[in-house]
Amino acid sequence: MSYAQVGRVVTAAVLATAGAALMAGLLFRRRPTPVPVVRCPIHGIAYDTELEICPECAKTQTATGPAGPETHHLETKTTGGAR
Repeated sequence: MSYAQVGRVVTAAVLATAGAALMAGLLFRRRPTPVPVVRCPIHGIAYDTELEICPECAKTQTATGPAGPETHHLETKTTGGAR
């Protein structure tokens, strides 16, 4: 086997190993935790649970004043990505 053929074999082995390591890293990487979201039953808007109230409901309450005790929406779901 000539030096050129040995070089090609070594290059192919290195590239295959690097490609396999890259794919394994992509498959087993840590994923971010899903963001908990709530969907407003009145407006149908999905929003983060840290907001505690639908943005549209908040606009309505701000315009008309507080309507009494704050009611939380019961339907809570978590999503792992875009729909």
